[in-house]
Amino acid sequence: MALERLDIEKCEDRLQVVLHRNRYDFVLVRLGSGERVLEIGTGLGVFTKELFPKCGNYVGVEYDCFACERARQRTEGKAEIIQADARNLPFGEGEFSFIICLEVIEHLGDWQAGVRNIHRCLRSDGKAIISVPYRKHGGRSAVNEHHLYEPGEGEILALLRQLFSDVEVYYQYFEESMLMTAARKLRLRRLLGIDRIYADLSAGLPHATSRLQIGTRRGGLTEGLIVVVSGRRASVK
Repeated sequence: MALERLDIEKCEDRLQVVLHRNRYDFVLVRLGSGERVLEIGTGLGVFTKELFPKCGNYVGVEYDCFACERARQRTEGKAEIIQADARNLPFGEGEFSFIICLEVIEHLGDWQAGVRNIHRCLRSDGKAIISVPYRKHGGRSAVNEHHLYEPGEGEILALLRQLFSDVEVYYQYFEESMLMTAARKLRLRRLLGIDRIYADLSAGLPHATSRLQIGTRRGGLTEGLIVVVSGRRASVK
């Protein structure tokens, strides 16, 4: 397990702030009333503070004891937040109707154990939302030391389809024209004079981040993979 704590209320990386905010909104519009919710990886409690009042019943888990305490403070001690390992969740089978696991799986090393614990703890009629950085092929991140293994699109979807009958796939991406995509892949952005928009994206400038989308089809530079699963199958070894 590798710890990484991002506080988007104080973060200077404005691109990451927008990416996180878009994922939070994606979850909130799919959260039904009265759900028994498990949030895996509360971090410092930024999303927790917003999420738990909207739940019928809420439990958050976080591996790091400092982050646990900070999340409790952010919710004024009203949310139940416990220290636990996503690879070995301390709950019985089928305890939750809605499970949220955003940007956690890549920190676990044994990411399959994290996915299988989500499956075990979800009700048969429940729903889970999982997000990871997008990769075509899995591996350790070359740019983030905290990402021990980022599963590839094919391998994580294969496991999820083994465990759940309904798997909805969404991509978080920066919208590009065909010219922009070709220039990026051929490394001709500067030559064609379109490198500025990518620099502005990295800087988190609004006119560039407004092109960030979440959709069922990739439309440009893919930043993340978001999967909504339901229809929990019987336990599969």
